[in-house]
Amino acid sequence: MANHRIKGKTKAAHKPPARVRYEQGHPVASCRLSRDEYDLLKQRLEDLGGVSFADFVKDSPGILQLKIPESMEIREKVRTAGYDQGKREHQIWYFCAGCGKRIDVEPNNDSHSAIIRFMRQEGWGHKSCHRQKLLRK
Repeated sequence: MANHRIKGKTKAAHKPPARVRYEQGHPVASCRLSRDEYDLLKQRLEDLGGVSFADFVKDSPGILQLKIPESMEIREKVRTAGYDQGKREHQIWYFCAGCGKRIDVEPNNDSHSAIIRFMRQEGWGHKSCHRQKLLRK
């Protein structure tokens, strides 16, 4: 439908309700490309079997989801790798008096509590604290 002029003003063409609903449910997505980018895009679409730009864009979220792992997945992998590295480098352990195998000390278990009690009873502490104690005497 063409626009109509009324005393120097442009009146928008009337759209049927179905057309209004369609446009609301299907918003336009556009972008500007340089001529080189546009030509490259057209060539790629032809290489994909003549896929339309609209079909290419509609399928893109699926393509991106396959190529980009979920951020939670990445966080979990990084957290696990960091935890494992920290555990390898800083795990507290001791050897079993019976079989001689290594026993890892888990936080807040009986072994952990026993180590804390032993170190307190034996007077273990920071070097600086021991130095200050010696200077006070």
